[in-house]
Amino acid sequence: MALILSAGMKSLRMTMASKQAAAKAKGANFETSVLKWLRNKGITAERLRLAGKADEGDIVCFVSGSPYVLELKATARLDLPAFWREATVEAENYAKARGITPVPPAYVIVKRRQASIDQAWVVQTLEQWIGQQ
Repeated sequence: MALILSAGMKSLRMTMASKQAAAKAKGANFETSVLKWLRNKGITAERLRLAGKADEGDIVCFVSGSPYVLELKATARLDLPAFWREATVEAENYAKARGITPVPPAYVIVKRRQASIDQAWVVQTLEQWIGQQ
């Protein structure tokens, strides 16, 4: 019985690992697609490296010389408060790592199912939106 349970647990671990790998690949593909879309629109954009607790977002883009930190999400379940916290912390990390003030605006870009990149949702605060008007 222990042998069967052990084999089952190994199979379960492999299934979970493959799901995590698939989710990671889905996220990486979304990042690449957004990066290409931004560049095709003439926006200077670059991917940011993972840095653990000091992550700085997924993409930084520059519009009229000002940086914008983008946190991208390609997930079936929306958790906007958690996404927003992550984006704002990562924008602060980006500014701190470069010694810049003020902290650049953070945005969350959320992939829409069955939709093209230009139909992705952009999450920002009302204050940011009013500031752009």
